[in-house]
Amino acid sequence: MPFRFAASLALLLLSFAPGASAQSAFAGPQPVIAVDIPAQPYDAGTLRVLVPSSATEGRFSVVELTEHPPYRTPAHVHPEMDESFYVLDGTLALQIDGRSHRLPAGSFIHIPRGTVHAQGSADDRPVRLLVTLSPGAFEQFFLDRVELAKSIQRSDAGFQERLLGIVRRYPRWLAPPPMPE
Repeated sequence: MPFRFAASLALLLLSFAPGASAQSAFAGPQPVIAVDIPAQPYDAGTLRVLVPSSATEGRFSVVELTEHPPYRTPAHVHPEMDESFYVLDGTLALQIDGRSHRLPAGSFIHIPRGTVHAQGSADDRPVRLLVTLSPGAFEQFFLDRVELAKSIQRSDAGFQERLLGIVRRYPRWLAPPPMPE
């Protein structure tokens, strides 16, 4: 059932893509069969790219992330990207603008660009999220982490520096929180 929901939501998102018209090169709604998309392991869990930005002329992308405990992102902002989470399974722990939230399956949150946040599983079970990124292209950050996970584990020496190398490739989309004044 969650796979059908993910595919339905991705279809809905494609149906309402900003700027889509008959004259646009963007083909409009395209079915996404989520069960046909394999999960790829990365350092925090698994990734499935459901709608790549290449399919939306860069307007947005949709990924499914499973984050395994005890993984939590550090506090960060997306300077030029909005991010939305729909919790498919598990419970999401979310820090947003200094407040803590526990979001169970069925919860949705939109995080506008520039909003300080951090997230991960709220307990000892994985959390599975449908993530919409707008504009798209940030899915490549996760694909780079998939490649990283093929050669080194999070617990290995040198992992953190290699991950920071990936982070540095995406300054438009990923930055540390601003320093307090």
